Amino acid sequence: MKKNFSLALLTGILFALSFPPFKTGFLAYGALVPLFLLIIDKSGKDAWRWGYISGLFIACTTVFWIGWITLPGLIGVLLVWPLYIAFFAWLFSRFHLALKNVAFVFVPFLWTAIEYFQSVTELAFPWVYLGYTQSYYLPLIQFAELTSVYGVSFWVVLLNTLIFQILQNRKKHRKALLWAAIVFLCWIIPFIYGTYVMKAKYQGSDTVRVTLVQANLDPNEKWSPNLYDRNFGIYENLTVNEFSKQPDLVVWPETAITFYLRSEAKYQKRIHDLIDSSRVSLLTGSLDYQYLADGSYVYYNAAFLIEPQQSEFQSYSKMKLVPFSERVPYNKFIFFKLIKKAFWNLGLGDYAIGEKINIFTAYRRDTALQERQADIRPSKPDYKTAVAICYESVFPSHIQKYVNEGANFLVIITNDAWFGPTSAPFQHNQIAVFRAIETRKAIARCANTGISCFIDKFGRVDQSTRFFTQKVITGDVQVNDESTFFLRHGLWFVKLNYLICGIALLYILTISIKRS
Repeated sequence: MKKNFSLALLTGILFALSFPPFKTGFLAYGALVPLFLLIIDKSGKDAWRWGYISGLFIACTTVFWIGWITLPGLIGVLLVWPLYIAFFAWLFSRFHLALKNVAFVFVPFLWTAIEYFQSVTELAFPWVYLGYTQSYYLPLIQFAELTSVYGVSFWVVLLNTLIFQILQNRKKHRKALLWAAIVFLCWIIPFIYGTYVMKAKYQGSDTVRVTLVQANLDPNEKWSPNLYDRNFGIYENLTVNEFSKQPDLVVWPETAITFYLRSEAKYQKRIHDLIDSSRVSLLTGSLDYQYLADGSYVYYNAAFLIEPQQSEFQSYSKMKLVPFSERVPYNKFIFFKLIKKAFWNLGLGDYAIGEKINIFTAYRRDTALQERQADIRPSKPDYKTAVAICYESVFPSHIQKYVNEGANFLVIITNDAWFGPTSAPFQHNQIAVFRAIETRKAIARCANTGISCFIDKFGRVDQSTRFFTQKVITGDVQVNDESTFFLRHGLWFVKLNYLICGIALLYILTISIKRS
């Protein structure tokens, strides 16, 4: 019993040390080895139990920060997320019973299939992907343009299975050396590919100059109506001071405007007073609303693009909401209705889900001024961008849709202040590295309290700001219409994993029937 707990705890510790802010992602290559040792000879029931305990330790050490913002959210994650590890452990025990050591061939497929499942349903929480542990090792992860992050997770799990074989054959030196040689081969191939890709030049030289405003406002104070003017003034002053660098686009973070901008003519005028004379577009987070046919209304976590001398502005409403924080999942069912009622005063939100992706089209400041008078817009925009609001940036297929709709660079706005000085802002920032590589699109990331930065299409981070500081940064963001295998073919690698798992399960079922 003590040994089992030690192995489960060790799994959790290795996971924690593999993820940002730690740059020790190489520990992930052995993070599953204690789990393998723990469940390899267990019955299905025991494998499930110890898999759940291991998953609980992983969740406690990697996403504990959820408790900073929402106790119901933390409870929900700690109860639900370990089920994925428990399911993996149970499946592995079934495979090992039928196939013995050959079962390890299917481990990367099983793990990757279960990782993807974490991104579906309203309970989706695709955060603790093993692939994200490699975000600091850019040459090793460039093949994500082919497979997305799921391929990198597969690769990390594959290394775990190979290292486990080395340990199992440590007394058989020739076999151990053979497995070590395979490990080296599996590591060096992505490294060579990534090194070659990163030497490639950009396709095209178009850029958009973007200013990111990190106002560093206390998230608990900025929602007070008494502070609307003060907060808005801070953003105005920080923005004006950066106009000397002649940006084309200014970005304010998620919910920088904490009221319904659409119905506030006063603040709309202040924005136009700010941007019209400088010919700069403003992309800002705000709240939005929509009246329903029955007279009620729903509200959204939204983003607006406001252009100089244009009375109408473009909008986008967040489509991926944080479960048990921004919205109670499946809130039409009685069980979840009871959760919503019980925990309403403990940080639960009730945002509506956005209905469609909206690509923002805009123009550089040097576009002829006369063409932008009297609500007349040039027929062809200078650039197209899409905004991912906070949590949305952790969904590869969601960002894929942005780019396939025409975005030629990406903006992420977020407010990670809620998570305090924990690992969460660092993890969230590094996840964006994968979105850049998968789509080969540059990213401008603007956060209320940090981390704000620019990320190029190879995942290289530039001008990264410190957490909990007031800072404004300006940079030239590459604009391109480049495509990738992932953009064209989507989750093909995930589908392949499910196909392999399905065939293997049918084979094991056939064996079980014959034996019985």
